[in-house]
Amino acid sequence: MDLVRHLEYFTAIAAEGHFGRAAQRLDMRQPPLSQGLRRLEEELGARLFDRGPAGVRLTEAGRALLPAAQRVLDEVQQLHLLARRQPGPGRELVRIRIAPGLGRAHYTRLVAACRQAVPEADIEVGEQTSRDQTRDLLAGRAEVGVLREPVVARGLALGPVLDVPLRCIAPDDGSVPRSMRLRDLTGYELLLPAREHAPAAHDELLAMCERHGFLPRAVREMADERVARGLIAAGGVVAFTTDPPGLDDGVRIADLDGEPLTLTLRVAWVGTPTPAAGRLSDVLQEVLGEHRRSSPDGPSPRPVSEVPAL
Repeated sequence: MDLVRHLEYFTAIAAEGHFGRAAQRLDMRQPPLSQGLRRLEEELGARLFDRGPAGVRLTEAGRALLPAAQRVLDEVQQLHLLARRQPGPGRELVRIRIAPGLGRAHYTRLVAACRQAVPEADIEVGEQTSRDQTRDLLAGRAEVGVLREPVVARGLALGPVLDVPLRCIAPDDGSVPRSMRLRDLTGYELLLPAREHAPAAHDELLAMCERHGFLPRAVREMADERVARGLIAAGGVVAFTTDPPGLDDGVRIADLDGEPLTLTLRVAWVGTPTPAAGRLSDVLQEVLGEHRRSSPDGPSPRPVSEVPAL
């Protein structure tokens, strides 16, 4: 069987919660989609969905396997992107690494702005943990990074601290108020990027939730926000995003009263960047900097600390 194609069926059905909508999303008819899912369930030896008149819901096995399925698809997509990338002769390659946590709308805007700003260079953008970014920046395997605070490494130059407000992704089923406070979410499961991506930031976010009265029933790893939205639409689960408020695919993105949570980021590089990398550093700070904590006219970028590089 074509495992990649069948995993695409699985993730599409999970995101849409409905065979018909998933078939439309994949531009195919519903019967082959249903047959493909059955083949995948037979191959894995697990039932992935409970079927009902109103649609489908993930089983416990489906919830457990969904993040891994999305990781496989992401790796396949990255493989195709790397294979297609053929830098022209004499064109500079600028590799940008971004810490997990940005919503898909914010991420898309960031990538588009970078490509438009430096059309003469090849731009490679990817997600990477702050620890891995630090290693790659210092080793010359990346030119620009977007790190989550706090950063503990020496040898990096930093732009200003950038606070991007976090909003809540909740089921659009009336189960949470439209004017949302953190304490209104108590009893829900919370999806977060893996703690290993940024341990200190992860712990601080949970502490802030607790201080504002939100005690999640469970905290689970969010492998991908697209998958997370399918889980949230099914009910009982919430997450945070930097995306703007609105309705989308069975979920509601809402502001949190008082903006108690932020994604705190800093743009980083090593030494004197090339002109293209320098322009991209500026673009990243402009796109992320609506809620900048320190002035762009303040002190020049400085090394982060004297703590040895990880």
